[in-house]
Amino acid sequence: MEWYRLRVAGVKDSVIRKFMKSFDNYWDIFKLDGSQMERYYGLNLEEVRLVMDSHKMEAELEKEMNTLEKSRIRLMSFHDSGYPIFLKNIASPPVFLYIKGKGEFSEKSIGVVGTRKMTTYGQRACEKIITDLVDGGVTTVSGLALGIDAVCHSKTLEKNGNSIAVVGNGLDLIYPQENRKIWERMEREGTIISEFPLGTRPNHYNFPLRNRIIAGLSKGVVVVESMSKGGSLITAGLALEEGRDVFAVPGDIFSPSSEGCNELIKRSEAKLILSGMDILKEYGWEREKEPTTQEKHENLHGKEEIVFNVLKKEMNLDELIMSTSIRAGELLALLMELELKGLICGAPGGKYRRKVV
Repeated sequence: MEWYRLRVAGVKDSVIRKFMKSFDNYWDIFKLDGSQMERYYGLNLEEVRLVMDSHKMEAELEKEMNTLEKSRIRLMSFHDSGYPIFLKNIASPPVFLYIKGKGEFSEKSIGVVGTRKMTTYGQRACEKIITDLVDGGVTTVSGLALGIDAVCHSKTLEKNGNSIAVVGNGLDLIYPQENRKIWERMEREGTIISEFPLGTRPNHYNFPLRNRIIAGLSKGVVVVESMSKGGSLITAGLALEEGRDVFAVPGDIFSPSSEGCNELIKRSEAKLILSGMDILKEYGWEREKEPTTQEKHENLHGKEEIVFNVLKKEMNLDELIMSTSIRAGELLALLMELELKGLICGAPGGKYRRKVV
């Protein structure tokens, strides 16, 4: 991760971004002398000095990488092949992403945002939309805040879907603390990303920057419930600036929690939706209804059915051996078959459980 030398040296992201867009390789920067950096890239003398000194940061770079590894945080740069293509194409893409969890990105992604002070209506609407999206194989993207964001992530994981949380602080700090359980589950079953280095506090000015990443990762953004002002509308505005679609859930004209959504629809800045199916239809993401768990279960025979019937609760391999009297090697093969058929899935702690459909 040679490019990371620039961040370790204290070079601003705006400067790093300029170099990354001009050069494929970090070391190519040094084909320029200081005066050329000033003339072509608008750097001042102090910025030139930091860039020139960055190649000396071997010890600091190694220390930083060790810290990230111990924290189980992966680092991705703008030049990495796995960098999300949608995000790469926004006006100011993050030069580095810190990643915890699965790190699975998809072009079939929808941002879901809304107020922290959601109503029962907002929660129910969000759960309905998420259920449809996950059934359509869509990755959900949100900000791991209280309210709608938390419902988005929780419901996606409950449905065994893929969810990405974008946060406005370093990944070594859980914020807000009320969402600790969701955060920890996202680390295991989803993905948490940030462009901010470790130790970065959740300062208020970080969140508009965070919101541009939510919009950038998504083909479209849904505003489920929003006041007349707030972060959700900032995200919607950023999405529109980047050429993304914006969708909004209509609400009670007397409810402050629906003022933002209703206004977006009124100004024709958002498409009115009543379910996640409206989004799937918009992009042609519909798919034929998959067999239910019961329908799949009816096609099981012999020992597969024995194992499935035993898994009424989460169990590890030893517990399954005790309950089924099937040898470990054969049992592992049966478990793999059941996973391929979409009937069971892995659970934390080396356990297995039935997959909820």
